[in-house]
Amino acid sequence: MWFKQTGVEQGERQGPPSRPAAPSILSSDLKIEGDIVSQGEVHISGSIKGDVVARKLTLGEGGAITGTVEADIAVIAGNLAGRLTATSVVLARTARVVADVTHVSLSIEQGAIFEGFSRRVDTIEAVTEETIRTPRLNAPPQRGEPKPA
Repeated sequence: MWFKQTGVEQGERQGPPSRPAAPSILSSDLKIEGDIVSQGEVHISGSIKGDVVARKLTLGEGGAITGTVEADIAVIAGNLAGRLTATSVVLARTARVVADVTHVSLSIEQGAIFEGFSRRVDTIEAVTEETIRTPRLNAPPQRGEPKPA
């Protein structure tokens, strides 16, 4: 996916082997305007205005993200507005998602709110920015847009 393996990451580590890193936890009193990039797991209970890239993302019940999210695994229990691309997506009962979601697997619990488009793909690796942004052929024109000929 977005985690391209370089020589060092493929097992050619320098020094003694290490354990997997602990999850990064962004608490409810934290507000960030900017992007977050992690090779590991991120738990967000605060507010993020920017893009988030992580191997596993957990957006807590009180958390909010406005931007683009890319992850292998995304568990959403808070508010997400923008775009989500992940292999596995779980929208918990407390989730409020106003986004276009590209996924291999999508689970929506009863009570979750999802407004947007869902696009299932066989592999996330095959998804490119161009295919994500391809206009929907049958979508009605937006206000002020001319109708297609």
